[in-house]
Amino acid sequence: MYAPSLLEPAAEELRLADVCGRGATEVAREARSLLGERFSSVTFMYVLMRAFEVEYTAARDAALWHEFHSGTRALSDDDLEKLLAPWLSR
Repeated sequence: MYAPSLLEPAAEELRLADVCGRGATEVAREARSLLGERFSSVTFMYVLMRAFEVEYTAARDAALWHEFHSGTRALSDDDLEKLLAPWLSR
């Protein structure tokens, strides 16, 4: 796990990025770009909660996105879009 101080700059950049009209998969890929080697399901959860005030349970569920997680519980791109829409549409 990374110290929050290492993740805050990415969360701030993501928060300031123009996300209007962008979907959750684009935001996730932008987070991956910003975090580089630190990108994981846990760091993704953290930046979602910090950048967009995503609730913990939704961020936890977003960490099941298929680009992190495989198996029967993996979220598709469409599932991720629906899950994060309430926070990204603000």
